[in-house]
Amino acid sequence: MNNHALRELLIGWQFWALEAQCVLLVVTTIVEMRRLTVHRATVAAGAVLALGVSLLTATLPPRTNRIYYDEQIYQGVGRNLSDLRRAQMCNDGVVEYGRLQCFQGEYNKEPNGYPYLLSIVYRAAGVGDRTAFRFNNVVAGLTVLTTALLADVLFANAWIAVLSGLVIGLLPMQLQWSNTAAAEPTAALLCALSMLAAVHFARVRTTSALVWTVACAAFALTTRPEAVLVIPLIALVLLLFAPEELLQQRLWIAAIAGACVATAPLLHIVAVQNESWGTSGARLAWAYARSNFAVNARFYFWDERFLAICGAAAVIGVLAAERLRERLMLLAYFLAFWTIFLFFYAGSYNYGADVRYSLMTYVPLAILASLGLWRIARFATAFAGRDWSDGRGGAAIAAVLIVQFFWYAPLVRATGEEAWAARADVRFAKEFASRLPANSIVLTHNPAMFHVWNVSAAQMSMVRSNPRYLDRLFDRYAGGVYLHWNYWCNVADPLQRSFCQAGLDEFPHELVASARERDYQFGLYRLKPADRRVTDRVQ
Repeated sequence: MNNHALRELLIGWQFWALEAQCVLLVVTTIVEMRRLTVHRATVAAGAVLALGVSLLTATLPPRTNRIYYDEQIYQGVGRNLSDLRRAQMCNDGVVEYGRLQCFQGEYNKEPNGYPYLLSIVYRAAGVGDRTAFRFNNVVAGLTVLTTALLADVLFANAWIAVLSGLVIGLLPMQLQWSNTAAAEPTAALLCALSMLAAVHFARVRTTSALVWTVACAAFALTTRPEAVLVIPLIALVLLLFAPEELLQQRLWIAAIAGACVATAPLLHIVAVQNESWGTSGARLAWAYARSNFAVNARFYFWDERFLAICGAAAVIGVLAAERLRERLMLLAYFLAFWTIFLFFYAGSYNYGADVRYSLMTYVPLAILASLGLWRIARFATAFAGRDWSDGRGGAAIAAVLIVQFFWYAPLVRATGEEAWAARADVRFAKEFASRLPANSIVLTHNPAMFHVWNVSAAQMSMVRSNPRYLDRLFDRYAGGVYLHWNYWCNVADPLQRSFCQAGLDEFPHELVASARERDYQFGLYRLKPADRRVTDRVQ
């Protein structure tokens, strides 16, 4: 099967595969969550913390996009999955009578698990760009609860578990990115859930726990390319905690079944393996490691975007005397998702908005940091000649974490200058869209965001590739045909700017709305039918 045929297959079939995977994940999670051997206090306190962190992410960080235009594409794919059951970006689509119709679709290079989850919310509550933000607010709370449960399963200590949830809930980048429409918060949650399921299976050794592990890992693969690392991590969990299971027939049957369940994400990897991912050179190489290492190692100890006390405490947690296997597992969990980006050309946490990649490391770091803080508090109590009290010790650690968090609160509240032009583009585009008459269509570089706003839109490049098709749009759309002068019309890229200028050169037009941010000009032009008679006579 050639690559084009494979992508077409995935466009039409992947929705149903994701639907089946999701049902399996939900059912097995409901069944096995009740069987987790954890303290009731962990569940209760973790649930309260989860609710608090969800509210905090929805209110403290500014609700904005931080990675352009991936977040708009995710939402657009989610709408295609919701309305059409097709895993695609729509380059030419009409939104009428509450549903999207797509005339030209394209397969996206990013995995479709996160857009699929958005599609569930769209189906239940309707399509809107705020939905993705609210979804990630909920994901932030679930990540807190999952982290607390994983810590309890590993260390059988409710205080360490609750503190782990508190640590991850207060990490600045965790908060900021949980109020965006990015895929990383969801990917981090599902990887953490996979690790929880694996440790749970290693403890109880039941077939239903094994099925839960397979379900979690298979769905995690659909969220981010690097999520494939959960497979060797699960193997490590079994090697550390239940090595005899590696020789059991049911494990290998489960592995084969898991590969079948994960057919869609595995085929996705094959389909996009030749994507450039934004570079003309090697995507992964040893040459990138030196510069990325300096930035990504320093990040956890001396960077305004991470709680410094947690980085230092995590080192102490790794060096703790007890629970060697548990600490090795957490260290491997961290290193897997930290090391992979050292070799990626855009893997530096200082590269654009790529600090979001650090979210994949936060769960193991939060648990190790809590273990380290617990040991520091116990040592300080013994050194002072006082009797250790779990309650007082836990409260003291929580107080220190909250006080230090306030040092970072101004950063969390900041929008930041990064991607200012693209952010302005989206803001003005939404304002322009609200002024459009009914039954109109917009030519733009980013049709997905207009589709989410219930506006018909098509790719700007069609002006050059198929001007005759555009002629027919004037008869089809009584509200008018509009050209969106957007971010890509301002950049120093001759090809992208040519698409914008061709629209104005090809058709008579009038400016109906405009806005300016620094030296970038944004606008909305209404196009008028072109007189083709002169052109036809010349030809």
